[in-house]
Amino acid sequence: MACLLLAAACCLVCNGCMTPGSIARRALEAPNRQNNMDQEYKSFAFATTNFPAQRITVGPPQATLELMVIEPGDYGAKIFSKITPRRTLSKGDTKTNLFTFGFSFAKFPIRPKLQTNDIRGTIFLLHGYSLSKEFMLPWGLTLARAGYRVVLVDLRGHGHSTGDRIYFGGVERTDLLQCLDELQQRRVCAGPVGVLGISYGAVLALQWAAVDPRVETVTAISPYMNPGTAVADFLKTYVPVLSARTDQKAAGIVAQRLSAEGPDLNTIAAVHRLKQTVLFVRGGHDELCSAEDLNRLKAAAPAGSEVTEVPLANHLVAGMCISQLSGPVIEWFGRQLTR
Repeated sequence: MACLLLAAACCLVCNGCMTPGSIARRALEAPNRQNNMDQEYKSFAFATTNFPAQRITVGPPQATLELMVIEPGDYGAKIFSKITPRRTLSKGDTKTNLFTFGFSFAKFPIRPKLQTNDIRGTIFLLHGYSLSKEFMLPWGLTLARAGYRVVLVDLRGHGHSTGDRIYFGGVERTDLLQCLDELQQRRVCAGPVGVLGISYGAVLALQWAAVDPRVETVTAISPYMNPGTAVADFLKTYVPVLSARTDQKAAGIVAQRLSAEGPDLNTIAAVHRLKQTVLFVRGGHDELCSAEDLNRLKAAAPAGSEVTEVPLANHLVAGMCISQLSGPVIEWFGRQLTR
């Protein structure tokens, strides 16, 4: 799993293309133009044929989002995540942690025991930067088993959605509002609406909720504070071949470009506008979302918001610690999404 997520780093740099300007351009370019992860997520995608895709046109700028809807029910999925502390013999004898993730089905083809007459609500799932809706399938099946209809979204410029570039929420929050408009017209969304997002998806979830009162609650896993610091921290942590000077220059160009386009994309600004409660989650070793950052976000959020932490998890794996988080997340949505 960590190896699959690390593939996102390849979107930002390539041989012979490592100047701050070129890295910044790649950070804003649609990730699905830069990499083809179809072979990488076959362990997730093999099951998606059981959930027909839907497409919705959004914009401006015009793009088409691909969605996957999972009806509530037990699909027989087995999902397992574990973090094991271990010591390595690397220089300095530093501690690292081993993340183990398992995802399988008891029977295939999938013949779920559906519960469509007792839908507790609709939950949207938003993936991280450079990933796709397929990576959210384990969460989708977990929440479907708990009685929710789940909508997995390929965000603009990701997966099988279109779009020339991404906007770190400046356009995407309107995309998601329009997506909910259309799904309500199609009578897909039933009951109250919640959102769960990871990293980039967590920030978009908060930004969407800030402009759309139909979203009743958010679970934000590993949200960063703003695009500029996120790009700098990501490069520093996961692309160590670059210098700190290159990291900072590239991040500054991204921040300047987004700022010139108008919207305030600081996460705390979106949280200040919320009327909905938020469950904030981070990994204990999260490199892009510090405990201090999360506490600042909680302080800015409406009363009743909460913070939880996954011990030992870093930014890459915190969102997929489903064994550790499914209980708190399902309990959160159960309390917040009431008819």
